[in-house]
Amino acid sequence: MSIIQVLNQVKEGEIVLPAIQRNFVWPEEKVSMLLDSVMRSYPIGIALMWETYDNIQYRRFLHEYRADTKHTFSDNTDGNRLKVVLDGQQRLQSLYIALYGQHEGQYLYFDVLSGEEADDFQEERFDFRFASVQEIEKTNKDAEKVRSTPSHTHVTNGKLQHFVKVQQIFTMGAKAQQLFRKSLEKSLNLTDDETLRIMVNLAKIDEVLAKDENILKTVTIDENQPPGSPERKSESDVLEIFVRINVQGTRLSRSDLIFSMMKLNWKESAEALPQFVETINKGNCLGLDTDFVIRCLFATCHFGTKFNVDLLRNKANAEKMKRNFSRCCDAIRSTIDVVQNDCGCSSSRALGGYNTLVPFVYYLFHCPKQQVPKSEVEHFRKSLYLFGFSMPFSRYADSRLWKFIRMELKPLAEKGDHSFPFKEAIDWAASWENFDEFGSSLLQKNPRLALHVVQGLSGAKSLLSANEPEMDHIFPRSELRKKYDELVVNHYANFWLLSKGKNQNKSKKHPAKYFEKVPDSELRRALIDRQLLKYPSYKKFIKSRGEKMLDRVKKKLGFCDDDFAFLREEE
Repeated sequence: MSIIQVLNQVKEGEIVLPAIQRNFVWPEEKVSMLLDSVMRSYPIGIALMWETYDNIQYRRFLHEYRADTKHTFSDNTDGNRLKVVLDGQQRLQSLYIALYGQHEGQYLYFDVLSGEEADDFQEERFDFRFASVQEIEKTNKDAEKVRSTPSHTHVTNGKLQHFVKVQQIFTMGAKAQQLFRKSLEKSLNLTDDETLRIMVNLAKIDEVLAKDENILKTVTIDENQPPGSPERKSESDVLEIFVRINVQGTRLSRSDLIFSMMKLNWKESAEALPQFVETINKGNCLGLDTDFVIRCLFATCHFGTKFNVDLLRNKANAEKMKRNFSRCCDAIRSTIDVVQNDCGCSSSRALGGYNTLVPFVYYLFHCPKQQVPKSEVEHFRKSLYLFGFSMPFSRYADSRLWKFIRMELKPLAEKGDHSFPFKEAIDWAASWENFDEFGSSLLQKNPRLALHVVQGLSGAKSLLSANEPEMDHIFPRSELRKKYDELVVNHYANFWLLSKGKNQNKSKKHPAKYFEKVPDSELRRALIDRQLLKYPSYKKFIKSRGEKMLDRVKKKLGFCDDDFAFLREEE
C-alpha cells in the first residue's frame, strides 16, 4: 500500500492503536526528518499490525497532537474488524499529523524550492517545518518583496524559499499545480532552474505519497483470517510479540512495557494511572511519575522493586496489582501529605530522588486507613530525613529498596505491628553509606536538603519562575579554586538557597559586596556571619557555619547522639 492508502485507513478508524501502546513522543525535528526520508524515496521501515475482531481496548490516532492530550479509549464491543498497530506508531502518527492534522496548533509546511543536492548526504535536503499560518505568510511575503528587486534575493543559507502547507500540496490536481507554479514564477521572478525544481517537487510529493508502495511496508498478522478461526492469534500471543519487539529494539523502557502489559490485562489503568499521577503532582515538586507508582505497586504486591516484565505475563499477578491499586494510591496520597505537612518537605530533589519515598508508601499501605499512627510520626520523619541525607536509594534502588522492605517492613506488617523501624533504618543506611553518627559527612552528602532545613524551605512549587530557589556558592568557586581543593570549595557550608532572580547577578562578586544589600535577618536565618565574608576567613567561615548548620538540622529534626549509639557499640 502507498502511504496515503495507509493513512486513509487511519483516518477512517480502520487502523488504530491498542491500549498497550505508549504515547506519541517524536519531536518536530524527527517528524521533519521522516518527511525528508520520504521525499528521497528512502524506505522508512515496516508497520506491524494485528487484524482482530476481539473486544479489545483501543484508541484512534491523534488528528491534532498536543503534549497535554488525554486519550479517549474505546472497546470493540461490536466485534468490528480492526487493525491495531504493534510496531510503527511513531512513524504513522507523524505522517498522519503532517498530512492531515496539526502539531501543537501548527501545520507542516514544505519549501517547494528546496531539494537541491548537498555535499553532506546526512543533511536534510527537503525543508519541512511546523509553523503557524502567520509565520509562513510573513516569510513568503518577505521573499516576494526582496525578490521583486532584481539585484537581491530573499535567502536563508543562500537559497530562495517559499513555503506551502503540505496538506494543500498533496490535494492539488494537475491544473492546480500548473496555476500555482505560474503564480510563483510571476511573484518571485523564478529562474528556469527554480521553476523546474518546483515542478519536480510537486510531482515527487504525489509519487512518494500516493504511488510508491516501497517506502512504507505493512505486515498484518491474521490478515483476512475468518473471525472465528482457531488459527487467529490470541491477545496473549500478540502481547508477547509486542514485548519481544520492544525489548529487542530497546525502544521502550521496562516500566513502559510494564504499563503496556497492565493496560492489556486491566483496561482502566490506561486512563486511571496517568490521571492519578497528574493529581498527586499538584502543588509540590516531588515529580512523581508512572515509574514511581508502578514501583510502589510492585512493592505492595510483594513483587520486589525491580521492573520485571515477566511478572505481568502471569494474569494472577496483574489481577493482584489491579486489586492493590486503589489502596496503593491512598498510601501514596498519605505519604505525600505526611512528607509535606509533618516533615515540611515538598521536593524529591532535596530528598535525593523520589525512590526515597517508596518504603514509606509500603509502610502506609499496611497502616490502618493508610495513616501514620501518632506515636510513629517522629520515627517516620527522622527516617525520611535520614534516607534523604544519606541517599542510599539514589543508587542500587532495585536491590536496596526491596531488601529494606522485605527484611524490616514486611515482617512488621505481617504481625500487624504498625511501628516504623527507625533503628533498623539507621542500621541499613549506615551500613550502605558508611557513617556512624548524624554528623557533617551526612550534610555534605546532600547540601541541598541541609539548606532546606536550615533556611526553613519546603521546596514547594514557585508560581513565578524567578522565585524558584537556586543553590549557589557563597564564596565564588573560581576564586576559591586558586587556593583550595574541590572538597573544601564545595563544602556544604559554602552554599545557600535564594530565588533564581536574586541569585543570577552574583557571578564572581566578592561575597561581602554581594551580601551588602541582603538584610541581616536573611543572613541570620541562613546562619551567615557577615563579619567572616572575606577570603582570609574562608576556612573559619565554613567551620563556624558548618557547625551551626549541623546543630540546627539536628535540633529541627530531633536527631540526637543516642540514636546512633548502638552503631558505635557494635564496633
